[in-house]
Amino acid sequence: MTLNEISKTVLDPNSSRKQLHGALDQFAQICSKISNLEPDPTYTAWSDDTFLSQGVAINPNAAAYCIKDYQRSVAFIRGVYGALKCLRTRADAASETEVLYAGCGPFATLLLPVLHLFDPSELHIHLIDIHQSSLDSVATLISSLGLSEYRIELVQADACTYQHPVLLDLVIVETMQKALEQEPQLAVTANLAPQLATNGIFIPEEINIELCLAHLDEEHAACKAGQTLNELELISEGKRQPISKLMQLSASSVCALTHHRQGTFNDHPKQTISNELALSTVTIPDLENLGDYQPLLFTRISVFAEHRLNDYESSLTLPSRCVELEPLVSGACYRASYALGSYPKIQWQREENGK
Repeated sequence: MTLNEISKTVLDPNSSRKQLHGALDQFAQICSKISNLEPDPTYTAWSDDTFLSQGVAINPNAAAYCIKDYQRSVAFIRGVYGALKCLRTRADAASETEVLYAGCGPFATLLLPVLHLFDPSELHIHLIDIHQSSLDSVATLISSLGLSEYRIELVQADACTYQHPVLLDLVIVETMQKALEQEPQLAVTANLAPQLATNGIFIPEEINIELCLAHLDEEHAACKAGQTLNELELISEGKRQPISKLMQLSASSVCALTHHRQGTFNDHPKQTISNELALSTVTIPDLENLGDYQPLLFTRISVFAEHRLNDYESSLTLPSRCVELEPLVSGACYRASYALGSYPKIQWQREENGK
């Protein structure tokens, strides 16, 4: 497949799952052959990962493997394309759209497949990654894929602290795992969101994390059997119990979320100013057969416009079990907070007034 055929397949809403997987696999094969870098699924090895002050930047081989999370790749590529089309529609024909892609990885997967669909004069692109080897790979791809006419800057930097010289029209950030654990999505968002121009677009537009009680084994079995889970049906049938919406992360909400920190993420890049963000206090409800439920964090992502990732559609939206809340005790109260620093995550503390 050519790059044009790959992009056409990925952007076509009528493409089958098999066609989408084939197109993304073909893009990965092309990139691997050109860059001599193979996608590696061994995330847990942490080999060559970079431990930043605000999270883990996964190594280039693991970053390349993210393309194999097919639904995530499709949603983000379509979202990026839609955002660029939107920005170009309302832009002056003679002006450039200022684009920053943070944590681009070795394949710049969320942008390169659709870049050729825009005129080189329309975009000024900045690809940022902490790993120089990723940028070297992208540079080779740009040349080999016939994209050298585009104005593309390659910047080795920590996106948690990077300061752009001008306001940005589009910011693309996908530096996350489920429940915003491990990687620095929040810190990168907090740093780059204030650098967005008025009417600029931040991708993803919104990330929501909700605590629910659910029957994890039943839901996993249903997904494995190819069933599509309907959140509202599960709730109405009593199979899932929403407890608390813990986090809403977006360009507009990140300032409120981090308001109690004395300073910004980039004031002290080598230390954490405040070690946690307060979220909410939750109480375990009095339910029949409470012990049959598991406390789970569900992550939902609004990429751009209609492009979303819902429960179980991606590795990013698989439920994350809160073992700290188990065994479940009716009336028990817990304070939820988001731990900052080199390994960010949602954490729990039992309140004394709980049972």
